[in-house]
Amino acid sequence: MNEIYLAVDGDDVGHQLEYLMLINECKAITKFSKTFQNAMSWLEDKLVNDFSATIIFSGGDNLLAYLNDCPMELIEVLRIEFAERSNRTLSVGLGENPMQAYFALKLAKTSGKNCVRQFKELMNG
Repeated sequence: MNEIYLAVDGDDVGHQLEYLMLINECKAITKFSKTFQNAMSWLEDKLVNDFSATIIFSGGDNLLAYLNDCPMELIEVLRIEFAERSNRTLSVGLGENPMQAYFALKLAKTSGKNCVRQFKELMNG
């Protein structure tokens, strides 16, 4: 895969925030949010600076980027380092366009989360 779109979604981020709000833990909410957002900023910077990615959008626990010639193994390394930085996992989808990346992300989310999946996996049944 030479030119790819990368769709990213944080795993269970909303659920964690909801839980912390329900138990009224304001300090924990702030800490969780700052830690996660710092990790997302790190990921965005890493993609742009090390892989010459174009960020199409980034907000909350979501990101869509366009990369040129980045092996899946390197994306897996980024996913693992993100988890170490944020104490949260990511699901990642790869495709030749945003739609394919989104479908691959949905495959990653529904197949257990915390993984990188490619659109071509959907085509191979």
